Amino acid sequence: MSASRFYAALTALLFLAVSAWTGAALFGRLPAPREPEEESPTPGQAGRLRGLLLREERPLAPEEIPPGAEDGKRLSAKETGTASGLFFEVSDGYEFLTPADGEHLRPEALDRLLETAPGRAGAAKLVTGRAVFFAAFFEGDTPPEAGAALRLRFDGSPLPLPARVLSAERDETGRTALLLRLTEGEDFLCRARFVEAEIVS
Repeated sequence: MSASRFYAALTALLFLAVSAWTGAALFGRLPAPREPEEESPTPGQAGRLRGLLLREERPLAPEEIPPGAEDGKRLSAKETGTASGLFFEVSDGYEFLTPADGEHLRPEALDRLLETAPGRAGAAKLVTGRAVFFAAFFEGDTPPEAGAALRLRFDGSPLPLPARVLSAERDETGRTALLLRLTEGEDFLCRARFVEAEIVS
């Protein structure tokens, strides 16, 4: 073998050896491919709510109560002379509060609502709106977000009631004010005012 062929063969062998070593070094340092991580399921909502119920309603003077009106029964506009609604014999003096008082509900606004003094109570009241709104502070680890569908068990009410979160606002101290809409259980929801409830789902 001539010297030129010998050096050519040696150069080729050295090139292959260096390439093999470099490849091993590079690929040996690359991290092994990871298995895709599964997303954790969203935890179920849990916690308690403390606040007040807001409705479309108005107090009734004695002369506005039609003869034969029964507690918890619906009256027609013809019977009341103004509007139809559910008649209740007890007025608490908070009938001036409406669902509009729960709009843009931040914790400081909810503080003011909870500290509101009652007005003059009527002889009875007429609830004219079908929906009831719950303005409440959330007490728990993870507050629900706007749009969440919940079931609430109110203290004093035996059955859970469906609700939807309309807004959820948190302040710098971590307090969260929620505004929820309820459409079932109207008898209890039309009688109560300052309430607490547990989120059951």
